[in-house]
Amino acid sequence: MAQSFEDDFGLDVSQEFIESGKESHPKKRGGPYTKDEKIKRLNEVHRLYFEYGYSARMISEMMNINRNTINGDIDYWRDKIVSSSDMADPEVTVIINIHRFDIQRSRLRESLDKAENFQQKLAIERMIFDIDCKIIHTQIKLAESVKRIHRLGIGYLNDWLEKKEIDIQYLTYMDTISVSKKAKERIAKIIKEDNKNRGI
Repeated sequence: MAQSFEDDFGLDVSQEFIESGKESHPKKRGGPYTKDEKIKRLNEVHRLYFEYGYSARMISEMMNINRNTINGDIDYWRDKIVSSSDMADPEVTVIINIHRFDIQRSRLRESLDKAENFQQKLAIERMIFDIDCKIIHTQIKLAESVKRIHRLGIGYLNDWLEKKEIDIQYLTYMDTISVSKKAKERIAKIIKEDNKNRGI
């Protein structure tokens, strides 16, 4: 099975993984796995899914491993990537895309060191710059999304407080300082006038 994928896509499961599983497996493997086997499998799934973008179904067929096991490995990596991110309220899909960009950038940086002439170096540097721009653009979009969600949240909270006739209003979703409704209106007016004076 692995050879046919190599012929069709120019990519095969790594030789290290193949060597570690040369026993005959008439059915797709789903465990149990030793600790070393699990680590090798997780690393291989990471490579095929995040670096090359193959689906769980395709990875399952390439590696001859149960689809549920592959899905579990992908979930493991998603959780690990998101939990290691320092972005507030991250959207999983965005974090995964940034992670893929980082992997592509690392691969290009390695290629840059091996480039044989100026034209190759220039082409690779342009690709690295393009990826850097994509990462920054994605992070900006994520930050804007978080701000929009916070604004909606504070709006709902203030509406609820007003309906309950509680004389408290919040300026931002994250602040811990509450003010009266009149004070909030005065502060909002000051901020609006200041933004107008600064051309914002």
